[in-house]
Amino acid sequence: MTEQTDYEKILFDRSANLLRTNGILSIVFGSMGAFFGLLFMVLCAIAMMVSETSDDAAYMFLMGVGTLVLFILPHVYLIISGATLLRHPSPNVARTLVIITLVIGVFWNLVTLIFSILNLTQLRDYEVGYDKHIKHHKHQA
Repeated sequence: MTEQTDYEKILFDRSANLLRTNGILSIVFGSMGAFFGLLFMVLCAIAMMVSETSDDAAYMFLMGVGTLVLFILPHVYLIISGATLLRHPSPNVARTLVIITLVIGVFWNLVTLIFSILNLTQLRDYEVGYDKHIKHHKHQA
């Protein structure tokens, strides 16, 4: 039973398209979040330069480091995972990326959270059709 039935192909295509959509949304929202995080860091740097006391400068420095760790790095991860999800990753890699994106979505973005939950419900269809899809494309080439 190496041939893929029409129903399995439809389920695989639907789940692969949803993974691609999640990847595109991760790239878009990750880019926006990283941009605004960098903008906030620039504002912190300007405030640090014009501060009159060392306490203000230290506070702005800590705000900048906090922004880097808590805001920019998760959004850079969203960009990287989105780019990976666009390229039909293996089911294990896809599951890992979707789960981590779900955790980031809980804290930062409702849209990526919703799409990650939808992807988790359809990853079984992706797993079933993935091997047959890859074998079919290798056989044609």
